[in-house]
Amino acid sequence: MREARTFVNQRGRAQRGLITRDDLRGAGLAKHHRRTLVREGTLVRIGPRTFRHGVVELDHRGKALAAALDTGGVVSHRSAAWLHGLPGFGPGDPPEVLVANPRPHHRTPLARVHSTTWLPPDDRYEVDGIPCTSVARTLFGLAALVPEVPAADLRRAVDDAIRLGLASDQWLWWRLEKLRCRGRNGVTAFEAVLSARAGGAVTESWLEREFLRILAAAGVPLPRCQARIGPKGAFVARVDFLYASAAVIVEVTGAVGHSSPEQRAADARRRNGLSRAGFVILEFTYEQVVAAPQAVIAEVLGALAERRAA
Repeated sequence: MREARTFVNQRGRAQRGLITRDDLRGAGLAKHHRRTLVREGTLVRIGPRTFRHGVVELDHRGKALAAALDTGGVVSHRSAAWLHGLPGFGPGDPPEVLVANPRPHHRTPLARVHSTTWLPPDDRYEVDGIPCTSVARTLFGLAALVPEVPAADLRRAVDDAIRLGLASDQWLWWRLEKLRCRGRNGVTAFEAVLSARAGGAVTESWLEREFLRILAAAGVPLPRCQARIGPKGAFVARVDFLYASAAVIVEVTGAVGHSSPEQRAADARRRNGLSRAGFVILEFTYEQVVAAPQAVIAEVLGALAERRAA
C-alpha cells in the first residue's frame, strides 16, 4: 500500500487534493486498494467519482475543480464568471458545470449540471488549472439563464469583461453569430446587450458600421451607404455600399442568411440584375469582417484597382 499512498499524495498535490476514480484505475489500484485507502482515511469520498485527500480541506477553487472532475464537464455560467474575475459573481453552492451530452451518471451533489450538445475546443478554457468555459461562452451561458440571471447583471458582466480586456465588442458579435447558427438559448438576450452597447442599433447596422470602421482605420476611401441602384431609371436594388466610380458593390451579411428556396431565388435574381447592370459584387460575412479585416480590406482594394485599371 505504500505505492498507493505515494500515488495519492503526488496526484493530490497536482490536483488541489483531489483524486478521481479514473486516476486510481489508471495507476493500477484495484477496488480493494481503494477501500483500504478510504477506510484508513487517506481518501475521503466526496462524490460518485471523486475523492479528496484526507488531510485536505477544499477551498472554493477546489470545490469548483471537484465539480468538473466528478462530472467530466467544465465549470460554467456564474461559477465560470467568478473564475474569470468578473465582479458580482460567486463560486456557486454547488458550482455550475457544463457537460456535453450528459448521461444519468453525470449527476452529482458536487455540481449544478447544465447540458449542451456542442462544446468545441474554442469554448473551453482553464483558470488556475480548473477547466471552465471561455469568456465568450461564459457570457453566453449567462444570457441563456435570463431572467434567472437578471438582464442588468448580464449587461454588467459584458461591460466588465470588455473593461477588463477579457473580450471586445467585435469578438463578442462574431461569437454571437457562430452560436446563433446553432440555435442556442440566450441569443435574444445577448444580442440585446450588444446592440445596446452599439447605441441601440440592430445587428446588420452594427456590422455595417464595423465595416466602415475597418476601412477608415486602414485609410481606404469610404463608399456611399445604402445606395439605390437604378440605371436608366429602372430600380434594381438597394445595396449596403457602393463605389460608384468603380461600379463596385459591397454587401455585408450575418451568418444566418436566407435559407428558404424563395429567399435564395430572390437573392439570385437580385445579384444577377446587378451583374447585368455592370457591377462587381463583393459580399462579406460577420466572420470575415470581425475576424479577418485585413483580408476584407485587401479584397476591396483589389476590386477597386482592377475596375479602375480596366
